[in-house]
Amino acid sequence: MTDSNENNAAGKQLTRAGRSRRDVLKLGSAATLGALLGGGALLGRVAPALAQAGSEAALAPNDPLDILIVNYDGGTLLDFAGPSEIFHRLPNTNVRYASLNGGNVTLEFGVVYGKTERLADIEKTDLILVPGGSNLAVPMGPAYQAQIRRLAESAKYVTSVCNGSLVLAATGILNGKRSACHWAFLNKLSEYGAIPVSDRFVEDDHGRFMSGGGVTAGIDFALRVAAKLRGKQAAEFTQLVIEYDPAPPFHSGHPRDARPEILAMVDKELPGASKGLARVPGVR
Repeated sequence: MTDSNENNAAGKQLTRAGRSRRDVLKLGSAATLGALLGGGALLGRVAPALAQAGSEAALAPNDPLDILIVNYDGGTLLDFAGPSEIFHRLPNTNVRYASLNGGNVTLEFGVVYGKTERLADIEKTDLILVPGGSNLAVPMGPAYQAQIRRLAESAKYVTSVCNGSLVLAATGILNGKRSACHWAFLNKLSEYGAIPVSDRFVEDDHGRFMSGGGVTAGIDFALRVAAKLRGKQAAEFTQLVIEYDPAPPFHSGHPRDARPEILAMVDKELPGASKGLARVPGVR
């Protein structure tokens, strides 16, 4: 019993420490932005100033934005962790997480992500994001599909990262729409009526449909979404705050750059990958 109490106390201390670090980053970011915008801006004044800075944004400065990220067992953490890091820092933006039954979901590699809302309890959202995963059996199920389709049909923006586009496509909402996907699964999109596009970011229908390529493309995707909805300055500010300045040690992140022997290794692990037709559990 003592060990349990000590562990709980340690967990609370860790949570407070994590929040404190994030608060410091936010305050530091606010101070930096205040200097850039003319000095002395307090934290409470940062969001309006940031929102007003992007006149090209699709949303007005004071328009609220509600973002829903769909979670499920077998999902990939980075697919939505990268975008959520960016979305949480945008002004007048609320980010929610939901799964079919609510509560905890067990992601890829056994990572437990908790306290999601129940999809059926959410009436609507402005933007829905469906991340991908190593196993799509759960979100491809009829109950999940029905909830995703319901929310996507009424959403202003329908988005995905990685092979989450396959989940969306299976609902029928991407029929005839251009979409990105992880390169290994890209051409599976056409089997569901979507149009596969081998780009890191793809949009259709004047930006109502936006998608990112595989896993790490979610960060690029989210910055593009941020720029479209909240303006370029808001996106650039967020990019700087999270120090997104990629400099990969190897040029092996896409088949067009990878050495043939590396591509062969992936093909052995995921048969059909080099043709964009790799199979993932849950997808016929």
